[in-house]
Amino acid sequence: MTHFLSLNLPSALYTEHEWFIKVSQGALKIQTHADLFHWLQGDLQTYLPHQILLASWRGAGGNALEVDIISALLEMRTSNVVNADIMPLRRNLLARWEKGGHQLFGIQNEDGFELDLSKLDTPDSVAANFKRMRSALIHGIKDERERDQILYIVFSETLCLPQSAQLSFKLLLPYIDTALRQLPPLRGQANINGVQGSYDEFGLSQREKEVMDWVRVGKTNEIIGVILDISPFTVKNHLKRIFRKLDVSNRAQAVSKIHEHAEAERTE
Repeated sequence: MTHFLSLNLPSALYTEHEWFIKVSQGALKIQTHADLFHWLQGDLQTYLPHQILLASWRGAGGNALEVDIISALLEMRTSNVVNADIMPLRRNLLARWEKGGHQLFGIQNEDGFELDLSKLDTPDSVAANFKRMRSALIHGIKDERERDQILYIVFSETLCLPQSAQLSFKLLLPYIDTALRQLPPLRGQANINGVQGSYDEFGLSQREKEVMDWVRVGKTNEIIGVILDISPFTVKNHLKRIFRKLDVSNRAQAVSKIHEHAEAERTE
């Protein structure tokens, strides 16, 4: 049954209405991946508790499967999951969603969820996080004009999510979808080919190398913090040390120096 809000609603329901207005308005302000991360991890967690949000859709040409992961869990990043074989899970859930008339549904799994993560550099930690999940809500957006469907899955460590979570997911999915469609997917690892020797030459630590990888592809401190699960302040401190080691004063000079050194090594 559909319920409509009126001025005579009990105060508790009106409070939920105010909450929905607040959360939906927050979605309209999302401009970066960091904004989306903080929005999903903020007030929204009260009514849609989850540890992992996974979005999957067909890429250009309809062949490759694109994914985006948003999670506060350590190492649960798109760059760590992009090479995982999620096709069997996605195919199964998409078929169930279509068979159910494109309606939201939930699943429970006391043993957790398993993906083929054999292609990843850090499969153990990522696989362990999926194994910790005990339930999931699945819904999607059907795009008739693009003849595509994007599937959204929220995973939770809780076996029994509150009934209100399903309604919240259904109401907020258009806002989540709109926000994601306005952001480029963090689908790949930063391209580090040809510069590792330069990193070693300048004495960069492993973490400093990771920060520079993302600086080289144009990510801001806030986005790098989300990707590496560290604060923007920590990223800034890493960059200060990198600048000292490279003897430069800004990001552009650091990127230029790394590339120039790598190019010089290739021509020797």
